[in-house]
Parts: sequence; structure tokens; C-alpha cells
Amino acid sequence: MAEPNFKNRTLYHGDNLSFLRGMNSETVQLIATDPPFNKNRDFHATPDSLAAGARFKDRWRWHDDVHEEWTDSIKDDWPAVESLIAGARLAYGDDMGAFLYWLGVRLMEMHRVLRQDGTLYLHCDPTASHYLKLMLDAIYGRQNFRNEIIWHYRRWTAASRNFQRMHDVLLRYTKSDAFTFNLLYEPYGDWIDKDYRYVDEETGRRWRWHTVKGKRYKVFLEDRDRGVKLNDVWQIPYLGSTAKERTGYPTQKPLALYRRIIKASSNEGDIVLDPFCGCATTPVAAEQLGRQWVGIDIWDKAHETVLARLAAEGMLTADKPPPQFWTKRVHYETAPPRRSDRNELAAPSLKLKTPRPLEPWEKLSHRQMKKILAQAQRSNGNVICAGCGRELEREFMELDHIRPRADGGENHIRNRILLCRPCNGRKAQYLTLRGLLHANKKAQWLKDEGLAQLAREHARERADWVRDNFDSAECQALIGG
Repeated sequence: MAEPNFKNRTLYHGDNLSFLRGMNSETVQLIATDPPFNKNRDFHATPDSLAAGARFKDRWRWHDDVHEEWTDSIKDDWPAVESLIAGARLAYGDDMGAFLYWLGVRLMEMHRVLRQDGTLYLHCDPTASHYLKLMLDAIYGRQNFRNEIIWHYRRWTAASRNFQRMHDVLLRYTKSDAFTFNLLYEPYGDWIDKDYRYVDEETGRRWRWHTVKGKRYKVFLEDRDRGVKLNDVWQIPYLGSTAKERTGYPTQKPLALYRRIIKASSNEGDIVLDPFCGCATTPVAAEQLGRQWVGIDIWDKAHETVLARLAAEGMLTADKPPPQFWTKRVHYETAPPRRSDRNELAAPSLKLKTPRPLEPWEKLSHRQMKKILAQAQRSNGNVICAGCGRELEREFMELDHIRPRADGGENHIRNRILLCRPCNGRKAQYLTLRGLLHANKKAQWLKDEGLAQLAREHARERADWVRDNFDSAECQALIGG
């Protein structure tokens, strides 16, 4: 297990992706976070409040918010995630696809930094919760889905022709079966006195009759003080505009909600991470419960708000010289931590561990590799599929690995080939090219084995040429032209 390369009570200021990438693998016991929901609107803090000036956009556009690096990374290492994002784009639109790419690369890093006994709580609402559940199934494995928790609340709403929307969703996933879970209880309701209406004269315990196959038995109320086991519908009041803990931050959530999360899935001294900590609800709840914490946010006043809220709760002491032996302070950082775990990847699906730096020719994007290989495999204005020998238009060709990623294949151009869509689907994540040829013969899909072999040879020759001549003017023109 890697050692944390960050301090307790650290607040990182900036885009959380770079900070997540800088954290050592498997160092955090709990991630509790409330990211944007893709509500297609802008949020602004209440004027003259503690969070005055805070604002963020919850709008996503494919051409503005999606980086080629993200799409390439997801296609290479998480093909199931890439497939569901493609489905979401078809069903909902490009804005949902952009949001899922943006959040997806961050969820993958959260998975990496989470310990094997760790838990993720992802706060969302019905706008995208169904798509996010599919994404988390692909990243964590559907067997590690534990709960869809409904946070139910009441608030004033406008007239509508629909049932009033009065809940958010918390998706709870674990890294493995060895997760931390503390059973919580809530008080019995008024119904308990009616249900357990009898009182034992000797012990004072309440009881009721229970009938099984015609026989009546006394059933005693075990422990009234402890209450009833908590279920997956949480009744916690919404933060009103006059609530004492209100900071004015536009999407602030109640401390009671995040205290419950932290109590259930961590122990004292554990590390709690919130990559979207906003107005510091998670750090404050973690501090109250004796947990270590790390927060990340891009908002400029996040640091001031953390300090103000902790000070208001009496959980922050000013730095003083000795002989004071200990003081609570928040570490404010704007540079990502430097990993000390040799960049080893904790995610099971990423079996290739390459701490070595990549050569420039190994960093080509999907678009660049597809352009180079299309020229290498071309014939009569079309492109030859290296799997079946068909000559098709470039638009019908897809980039795939020669040696599968599941077998340790790398992402650079010398391990890439262009296949038609049927061949790419048949090859999937596990077949080699030789295995694809056998499968195509069996399915009677192999059209011209000689042309397929020619396409493979030309692709390899061109990839070797790019490697050996990468800095030449001719190669740079080919890549960028």
C-alpha cells in the first residue's frame, strides 16, 4: 500500500484532474463528492454572503469541453466506458457526452487513489444519475455497486405539471468486498408506540404479539435507544436560505448529510477526499468526526471559506510558536503533489505498468495515428482492412491494438492497425490479429487474406518509419498536415 504524498487538512486550488493524477495510488479510504450535475445552467452565490463571488457553469459543449487526450485514454483503457458515452450521445446529445467524458476521466483517477477497503459516494440528481451508474459499473465493476441512496427533502417549489422533484441520488460503490461499513441507526417514529403497545411489568420492555402458523409469540423491542437500522432513503432537511450553516454557496449541501456518509464508511483517522469540495462541507464534516481530509476546488475563495467555517466550528487554532506542541492548520497548495509510488497503476484493467517516460512518437493521438495508418493501408482511394482484406472508405475504419491491452499491448502507433467495424467488434479487447483471422474464417467474413496481410505489412513499415524519422520535416508534415 503506497504512503500518502499529501498532508492532512490540505486544500488544493485548481482543476482537480491534475491534483488527482499527482496523488499516490490507493491512499484514500473514502471519497465523498458533489460534482456538477449537467443541469445546463450557471450557478452564482448569494451576494453579501461568505461565498460571495462564487460561480460555476454547469453547461457542457463537445467542442469546448472535451480534450482529445481524454477520449484517447478512455478508448484505450476503458472501452466499456467509451461505448456507454457513445450511447449517451445518441440518446441525449453531445452535451451529455461531453459531461460524461469530463467527469469520466476524473472518476477513473478517483478509482485509482481509492484503497482496496475504500468507498465512493457520488452525489448526483436525475439529470445524469442513470448514465453515471452505468459509468461506475464499468469502472468499479457492477459487483461493487452497493447502494443507490435517495436523499429526500422538502422545499417550496413552483407550480408544475409533474410530480414535485424532492430528492437527490447518492451512488455508493466500493473498490472490493473488503470495505469499511459502520451500521447506523435512526430514531423510531411515532408508530413504534402503537406497534409495540404492551409493556412487560418486570423489565419495562415494550413488546407485541407475532403469530406464526396459528401460534402467538411475544416479540420484544430490543433496544429503543439505538433505534431502527438506517435504510437507503435518507430524510434530511434541505438547507433553507436562512439556515445557520448557510454560506451562500449556490449548491451547498447540509452537514448532516455528509456526516452520515463519513460515519458509515470510514473510521477515526481515515483519509476522506472531496475533489469538488466547494464551500467545504465535506472537510468540515470530516474534521468534526476526527477524520483526516483533503479537498480540491477551482473556486478562488474556497480557502477562505474552509478557514472561516472551521474557525466558526471552533476547530481551527492559529499558528503559535513553541511551547505550543500542536496546532490545527490548513495547508493551501496550488501545485499538484509529486507521486512517490513509481506511477504504478492500481486499476485492475490497466495491467501495463510503465514508469518510463514516453518517446515523442509514442504520444501520437488517435486522430494522428488513424491518418498515418490510413495512408499506409490505402488502395484505390479506399483503405484495406487488416482483418478481412475489404477495401472500404476511411470513415468505416476504426483504430485498434495489434496486441490487446488485456495482454499488455501498448498504445503507440507500432501496436496499432486499422480494421473495419465488423472486424473491430469481433476482435474486441482480447483477440490478437492471428486470432481475428481464425475468427473471420470461421464466420466466413475473411474476403482476401493476401490483401489483409499486405495492409498489416504496410502499416508496420509506416509505423517504424514514423518512429525512426519522427523529427524530420516530412514526418512532421504527415502528422500535422
